Amino acid sequence: MKLIFGCLLLTMTTHVCAQEISTVGDTITYFKDGLVFEHEPHHFKAHFRFRVQNRFTYESTDSEDLSPEAINFEVRRARLRLEGHLLDPRLLYKFQFSFTRGDFDYDRTEYPNILRDAVVGWKLSDSTVLWYGQTKLPGNRERVISSGAQQFVDRSLLNATFNLDRDIGAQVYHRIGVEKPFWIKLAISNGDGRSTNNQDNGLAYTSRIEWLPLGNFKDNGDYFEADLSRETSPKLALGAVYSANKKATRPGGQLGRQYETEGLNADLETYFADLIFKYQGFSWMAEYANRWTSDPVFMDGANQVVIYKGQGLNTQIGYLLENNIEPALRFTKIWADRDTLEGANDQNQYTGALSKYIDGHKIKVQTDITYAEEMNHVKDLYAGQWIYRLQLEIGI
Repeated sequence: MKLIFGCLLLTMTTHVCAQEISTVGDTITYFKDGLVFEHEPHHFKAHFRFRVQNRFTYESTDSEDLSPEAINFEVRRARLRLEGHLLDPRLLYKFQFSFTRGDFDYDRTEYPNILRDAVVGWKLSDSTVLWYGQTKLPGNRERVISSGAQQFVDRSLLNATFNLDRDIGAQVYHRIGVEKPFWIKLAISNGDGRSTNNQDNGLAYTSRIEWLPLGNFKDNGDYFEADLSRETSPKLALGAVYSANKKATRPGGQLGRQYETEGLNADLETYFADLIFKYQGFSWMAEYANRWTSDPVFMDGANQVVIYKGQGLNTQIGYLLENNIEPALRFTKIWADRDTLEGANDQNQYTGALSKYIDGHKIKVQTDITYAEEMNHVKDLYAGQWIYRLQLEIGI
């Protein structure tokens, strides 16, 4: 907390630049790039942002009994973010802090883990940047797109099951070409998630490649959902990821509860393929995931551990109307390998959403309804459920 206030105090002593303040109608104003604090442009620059997501969730008892199994009002996310450069435009930094239980990783740490990003970068050239510290790994597209830039209330079940999340280590991003760029993103990290120390000699190795065969998106639109920039020509981005996490001590690699048994670990391999397409208000995003491990179900003391060894598919489409209301549809499927079905189920989710973008993704109201079903052919199990969510997001 002292670090946050220290950063704010430092930036307040510099020249404050509101940058470009845009006006919509007579009353609504917004800062395009957050609050920008600047002292001699080549010496110091900081973009300050915050955002809050307030959410209501209603879950039915089953597919036929719509009486509530769970009802919940929550502040899903409340975050502060600071990024810019120091002393030299090539020396970059990013900090991000979270303040809600859902963001704390509390199930593992059992303390409020507020730090999400703490990473320093050096811009080696216009096409190459080296990063060191804690931040997102270059994983699947749905994960590297901010949770504040989604066209549904939250990310899909595929992402919740397979994503690589954040880790501590070094990353390098390199771009080949400008008009139709090809990106190579590599990372070597602890493999144990954020705010943790590596307890063994295993590390995680992640690589992501991206190609934009139809040219660059407006406003980096391949890194936010919905075609808010209303692309005037078709735009497509293709991506693929491979991750090897050696001696992982949590069932999701960087995610999940730490194993209690000393020395217990597992090797994980995760593959992703994804695409995003936009044109004149229409958007389509699709992802495929596959995770492999040699022994997905085992005992950790008295507790059974399940690593979801299996596959997943997510596809979603949306169309942005002229009044900035967007209807969207999503289908998600995950299916486990047979040796995982002892402790995990196949799942399908069908989701319809409606979003009203007041100031892009910074201020918006979103609602979605999902029919979720679980199946286990080994155990002859089937269960269905309805989930309704309503969310207000506000930020700069």
